[in-house]
Parts: sequence; C-alpha cells; structure tokens
Amino acid sequence: MRIYNNQLIKVFTGDDLNTSDVISKLKGRDPAGFTFRDEKNNIVFYDIDAITAKELQLVIRKSKTATIAIKLNDEEVIDYFYIVARVQLLEHDRESCSEDELYVWMNASIDSGIVNSSVWSDAKPKVIRRLQDEGFVITETSIE
Repeated sequence: MRIYNNQLIKVFTGDDLNTSDVISKLKGRDPAGFTFRDEKNNIVFYDIDAITAKELQLVIRKSKTATIAIKLNDEEVIDYFYIVARVQLLEHDRESCSEDELYVWMNASIDSGIVNSSVWSDAKPKVIRRLQDEGFVITETSIE
C-alpha cells in the first residue's frame, strides 16, 4: 500500500502479476498507473483501459519490472485501516487505547506516510467507530 495523489493505492509487482486472477481483478478498476522498465532501463507507461486483458497479461509476463497500482475505493480504505488498527490492538493485547497510542502502533507497522496522510485523517472516524462497534474502546486523548 502507498499514498499517491492523496489516495491510498495498492501496488502489484513481480510475482503478484504472474497469475491470470490478478490481471482479471485489475481490469475495470481505477488504475493509478502501469509501468515497466524496458531493455534500456527506461520507464514505459501504459494506459490499462486502452489495452485488452490478454495484451496486459502478455506485456506483464514479458517484463520482470512491471508495476501496477490501483486506487482503492472508500470501503477498501476503511477496511485496510481497520485491519491494521485491529491487528495492532490484538498484538498489544489491548481492548482499549488512546488515539495517540493507536497512531504510534500503526505508524510502527505501516509506512509512516500512510498514517500521516489526509487519507488516514479522513478514514479515522469511520475506522474508530468500526473498532468501537467491535467492542474496542478508543479514547480521544492519551493517558499520561
């Protein structure tokens, strides 16, 4: 996962792209980009929507340097952050924590740019509400 243009994107590279399943999942999605490096190490960009799934599959399989990124929709963003937060609560064996503690744990487990992004800020109320619906207690201020 990465942040690109204030959006959370999922990046597929190398082995991720060696199956037809992944190719079919990419078609019809909102791509953030599709690139690969040619023989001269130049980055070549393709518009995913302009080529067929079969062409996409052939180009990717020929290239060991292909990278495809898709933009996640709002529900997928909430799911991603919820899973990260829930895992951190479970790993720390806690049913309650402050937002500050949760931030520190998440920041240590995923890319700092993701947790410091507006994407997290926008998703945080929904993620916290979902955690609370699952029985976790998240307080607004840290206990010092």
